Amino acid sequence: MTNLAGIYPPIPTPFREDGSVAFDRLTDNLRRWIDQPLDGVVMPGSNSEAAYLTVEERIAIWRICAEALRGAGKRLIAGTGVESTAQTIELTVKAAELGAEAALVLPPIFYRSQLTHDVLVAHYRAVADASPIPILVYNVPAFTNVDFPPATLLALAEHPRIVGCKDSSANVVKIASVLAARPDFQVFAGTGSALLPFLSLGAVGGIMALANFAAGPLRGVWDAFHAGDLATARRIQLSLADINTAVTARFGVPGLKYTMDRLGFYGGPTRRPLLPLAAAGRAEIDRLLDRLGLAPVA
Repeated sequence: MTNLAGIYPPIPTPFREDGSVAFDRLTDNLRRWIDQPLDGVVMPGSNSEAAYLTVEERIAIWRICAEALRGAGKRLIAGTGVESTAQTIELTVKAAELGAEAALVLPPIFYRSQLTHDVLVAHYRAVADASPIPILVYNVPAFTNVDFPPATLLALAEHPRIVGCKDSSANVVKIASVLAARPDFQVFAGTGSALLPFLSLGAVGGIMALANFAAGPLRGVWDAFHAGDLATARRIQLSLADINTAVTARFGVPGLKYTMDRLGFYGGPTRRPLLPLAAAGRAEIDRLLDRLGLAPVA
């Protein structure tokens, strides 16, 4: 089984003011991420405004990411989940051709009432059967209204190419049930505040918005936990709680992009219908960054 363990940011898509993808800014950001204590990047995900990307844009972005990461020895995990099984397979195969080492697959969501256990299992198994790379299930009920129960995750884990999941629900009870039955299933915390609790249960890492600009502290949690220094891991984890909430639940992608701009990355504008972060939100994030000692770039 491919070991994907590590810390990954689900990277934002850099847009220009006219709404086009700023590929040059993507390249600049990738250079910075490569220098961070990260194991690769995930693209696209919720923080990438994936719902607003065309297929052609996804492929162009994957090509740039794969080329940059390949030379640095870091992984590209490609977000390939779309509404139909057939197109999810097409995108997964294409991502693999371009150099992705795994695929993060969002469930289809439009026909929500029909997405039973059997439907989800059949969908993911069909994708995995056709995929040349390992599959991670993406559980993000806040956006999809699909929350995978342990029984469904365990049924999917029986497939040799479905190797794990990103869980953004932060439901430690569910993850404990899954890992009790399948300790080899590679679980990733889907939000920065869940990293230490998930690691304590046997998770292998995190795919977290916070990793876009706070890779160092998150790696500090990882290193301290694996060294058995739980006091240090706890201290760092708790120090990140408020900024993590700000760039996820409170202000979302506009907040994340503003934070990146303040810290010397290119966040840039959101793609409509999302709007830029309002003044009150900008002031709150500035306050949190100051408290953490993360120096804004003028």
